[in-house]
Amino acid sequence: MPTSGITDVVLFVAGACVGSFLNVVIYRLPEDKSLWHPPSHCRSCHTRLGFVDLIPVLSYLILRGRCRHCGAPFSPRYMLVEAIAGGIAVTAWHISGFAPYYAAGLFATCAALLVIFFVDLDHMIIPDECVVVVALFGLARDGYHLYVLGLGWAIPFAQRIGGEQLTIYLPRSIVGLLVGGGLFLFIGWIFEVALKKPALGMGDVKLAAAMGAILGPGYSLLSYFLLSVLIGAAVAVLLMLLSLKRRGDYVPFGPMMALAAIVILLYTEPITLWLLSWYGYSPG
Repeated sequence: MPTSGITDVVLFVAGACVGSFLNVVIYRLPEDKSLWHPPSHCRSCHTRLGFVDLIPVLSYLILRGRCRHCGAPFSPRYMLVEAIAGGIAVTAWHISGFAPYYAAGLFATCAALLVIFFVDLDHMIIPDECVVVVALFGLARDGYHLYVLGLGWAIPFAQRIGGEQLTIYLPRSIVGLLVGGGLFLFIGWIFEVALKKPALGMGDVKLAAAMGAILGPGYSLLSYFLLSVLIGAAVAVLLMLLSLKRRGDYVPFGPMMALAAIVILLYTEPITLWLLSWYGYSPG
């Protein structure tokens, strides 16, 4: 199915509108507030926002980052989330091969990861609701592949019993979920023994398991872990150079995992090949 610049613009606007709602989720979900009531309002003067105040990206630029009613400044992060969501919508459509259902599922998963990124950054918690969205995408996609390809898509586990070889087939998503969660539990235990304090929370483990359900127990999952560590190390060094953190200070790992997850989901093959090339692997 061909696409056009107009399609990309429509998708960006639609994604940015969803991003506007994600801003509400990021603010209200950790505080257990309703996502629907009260309607969007200025957090300084509490005036209900109108259409002019809620145009994704443009409202921030037109109003120069200030409330139209009281002049109070608001964070550019609102515009950033909207713009990122719009960009993800366009990217998801292109890499899905213009398949609407897959593009929608991929966009919803990345949207959930975007919420995880900012919520963990602000509150050091990973919402279970968002992790469930990520895991469901992996389970649903795997179920579709099993329906189309049958046992040829499943992972075989063979065992010889009584002179006869018996084989059991397990869904890739289930095996990946167990491997992802189990590997992070083990890594967390290693760091806890080495550092004499907890290094990873259960939210991190759940997110790793959910990503395992999507990527399966293979090189892509390994690449996701490596990318998370690389991003985490780079951010930690940058924070220390800027004197925002000192050596030994805790830095939440969930945002690094969420960012790495978005990148690996949108660019699975090039990122995986790039990371594997560090170890001398070359395709073909």
